[in-house]
Amino acid sequence: MFERIVVLPQGDDPSQPALLRAALCAARASRVIVLDVVHEPLLDGYMGNTAVYEPLRQRVLTERREHADALADALTRRGTPSIGMSVWAARREDAVAELARSGRVDLVVATPLDGGHGGLSSSDWRLLATSPAPVLMVKETDVRQYRHIVAAVDPFHAHAKPAQLDQGILATAARLQAQTSAALAVLHCPAPPPIRVADSRVEAETTDSDAERRRVLAGLLQGAGLPESAARVVPGAPHAVIQAMVDGGEADVIVMGALARGRIKEWLIGNTAERVLHRTRVDVLAVNPAR
Repeated sequence: MFERIVVLPQGDDPSQPALLRAALCAARASRVIVLDVVHEPLLDGYMGNTAVYEPLRQRVLTERREHADALADALTRRGTPSIGMSVWAARREDAVAELARSGRVDLVVATPLDGGHGGLSSSDWRLLATSPAPVLMVKETDVRQYRHIVAAVDPFHAHAKPAQLDQGILATAARLQAQTSAALAVLHCPAPPPIRVADSRVEAETTDSDAERRRVLAGLLQGAGLPESAARVVPGAPHAVIQAMVDGGEADVIVMGALARGRIKEWLIGNTAERVLHRTRVDVLAVNPAR
């Protein structure tokens, strides 16, 4: 289960989607932290002189802590024990990382900063790419219990993806399933074989390749303690297959890897995750490799 959940609220509505989703993901023994990230550049001090601005900054923090406490109290009254917290940080991801250094964080719950109408903001991407814990980006406004979880994996580690990322995806998906009792499908999307002139040798090669993929996927599921019946091998582009499952009512939440790449890894995550996060209307639970 998710024992320590951090939710990043927007505004003071106790029924906002991030709070409701955090409550649905929490177990009886979970602890939810409503984290209000506060920052006002004018109160950071001028040329290192913080003495004048410190009382004002503390007053702002206290006021925001009261708002966070009110949201936490609303969750607690609904049966999810929660506490409020306010921290001074220029970026949400910095506040989450600092909190993770002070104790384990199992799940971060957030909504797109602009509501997702114009896609994700740069802050959303940085949070997804750098979070030390899985990030559940809540995109659905009608929050209800998950019925279908789709965990997208690539056991052949295309694009130099680390092997432990698939293990993290399945472990996170299994936690979510244990809390929600939703059906879990573990999806692998191999590229379709190239079109060639008919040849008996080609058919044998393709069959062997499919059998090998299923064998490797079965081993991955076994290692995660999941039944082999959860495996789904569907050739095609992963984002297109996932979207088809969403459209067909087979996916309420997508669990997938968010792999930071290159020197500007704060801005870039895996190509499939980018497309799914931009285009799909359902929630996405992004998992980073172990840091």
